[in-house]
Amino acid sequence: MRVPEALKPWRPWLDWFDADIVDLLGELLLRLHPMLGAFRMRAQHGVAEPEGIDDLRRRGHYERLLLSEWALADEVPEEFDRRAAGGEHLFLSPKLVAREADALTAAVFDTGPGQLGAPRLVHVAMWILLAERAQAAKARFAWGVLGAPGVLHPADAPERLKQLLQARSLVPGGEGNAQDARDRHEREWRCALDDADPSPGERWSIGAHAAGYGLGHRVDVARAAEQQLAVTIASRQARRELRLSLPPPERSSALLRGEFERVAVSRLTEVTTGAHGGGKLSLKQPPLISCGGRYLAVPLAGENAANVYRLPSNEAMRLQAPKTARWGKGKSLLAATLNERHFAGVIAQEEWLEGWQLDGMSRMPLPPPGDLDVTTGKARLLPCVWLKQGSGHRRLLLLSGQRKLLSWTLQRSGPSACEVVAEQVLAIARTSVAQVVYLRCHDGHLHLHSSLHAEALDCAAFQGQARSAFLSGRCSLDSWQGGCCVEQVVGGHGGERSSIWRVFMRTAERPFTEHEIVLPADWKVVGLGQPDGDDIGLIALRPDRKALLRIGAQERSVLYESPSPISTVSVAVDADLIALVDLQGRLVVLRDGARKMLVYTGGDDG
Repeated sequence: MRVPEALKPWRPWLDWFDADIVDLLGELLLRLHPMLGAFRMRAQHGVAEPEGIDDLRRRGHYERLLLSEWALADEVPEEFDRRAAGGEHLFLSPKLVAREADALTAAVFDTGPGQLGAPRLVHVAMWILLAERAQAAKARFAWGVLGAPGVLHPADAPERLKQLLQARSLVPGGEGNAQDARDRHEREWRCALDDADPSPGERWSIGAHAAGYGLGHRVDVARAAEQQLAVTIASRQARRELRLSLPPPERSSALLRGEFERVAVSRLTEVTTGAHGGGKLSLKQPPLISCGGRYLAVPLAGENAANVYRLPSNEAMRLQAPKTARWGKGKSLLAATLNERHFAGVIAQEEWLEGWQLDGMSRMPLPPPGDLDVTTGKARLLPCVWLKQGSGHRRLLLLSGQRKLLSWTLQRSGPSACEVVAEQVLAIARTSVAQVVYLRCHDGHLHLHSSLHAEALDCAAFQGQARSAFLSGRCSLDSWQGGCCVEQVVGGHGGERSSIWRVFMRTAERPFTEHEIVLPADWKVVGLGQPDGDDIGLIALRPDRKALLRIGAQERSVLYESPSPISTVSVAVDADLIALVDLQGRLVVLRDGARKMLVYTGGDDG
């Protein structure tokens, strides 16, 4: 049976079902999968063994010092000593994994009356997700029911899933008296799993709402609004919440009764949540997020057009059909901006620049040679901001590939000549209807400027050459609350390369603070997350591009795991919002530290 590309990780289990049930389960799998977080496996007796290289660190044993550092000891011993005294040496950090003998994941399902009916759909989806998750980690998956402590079953055949669906009880916790029975059964399960050989490294409690984290990870399933389920997945590392729309009873009743079998189908309808709109989404141009995070624009592949979406205010609302903005055949966009729902940009002509959808700026003078490369068809559109203040003031700011911030102002006679506002500008961001902030590197310092003020909002020492940068935060009047990150490249011998990210943060109570994060070169930083207390983290793609992580000063956390490699990502500057498009053309929008999924739509599963 053919299944969509996004569902192929679960193909061995989906082959058990007919096409209608695959359609139903597919949506649940795709919605729940990003909520699981990273696979965590506890090593037997607390022992973990090194397997390959995980990262580069400033501290470590000199047996793992980079070869490029040892080369300095031979060629420039004084520099080697200086780097050692300053704590600047780079060490290989081994990846620690549990021994394969300990690879066991266990899930315990509550089969009491609160979980009868629609919540069992989530049980089935979690059963499949955890089975595939364990298999991918070379682990074994076993499951049991809450009312039978210590009894674990394999998950190797459709009969085992039917066994779960047939395990129903009319009292909470399987047997006994309500909450007391549930608590007693969980204690008994905990003791049984501790005494098992091997003891499960990852443990899941799935069922009705209860306090705490259950056996390690708790999945609460409860009815919410009409025709909706509320799902909460909580552990000591993270808490994620999701609303699921229930399918019609006639679609799910056969599955819940355990009546399913495989039948041949020619094609599976794609699984999608919400309205995608016409055209395939671009896999090269990242989405544009409006100031405040209410609107999103995604260019279309092979077309002179972009879809503009109004984002739902919460994950329970459906995405409405987008508006499509088109800039005409034979024209190539050089730069683009999104002002609320208004998508606009700059089109390069032979003797001028055309301000498309920019009121009064239809013919803008070209900047001097060397300030702007007007070659179109680039991998990334240039960032620009269109400022409208009152009835008369209009201004366009554009950051060129030469790191020059260019400006055109609308005058009575038309657009003014191009003005270079600043050079060595690393990043710009709109923070209000009339304000832009930008980060520039000059004379050994980073300067954060506002378009409304002559003096810099902030300044920090920065030695060396910057490669790229991101902003994150909010600006009110002359005060900036947030942070920035700047990349420095470190080259090595023998192909060893890494990048150093300097991360700066300012809060209302504290001046600029700084920390450093070292990443291997095959990690791709795509933005800077919103401040979280006294910490602010990089948003980065794992080398296989199937996971999006937050990397802070002290810890890492997985924000989203994708069934298909992620192609492009945008991180909002002034809102806790991340938008991405995977290689299947599927649009995903995450909010609140990626704990909530606002949008999951589109995709080419043909």
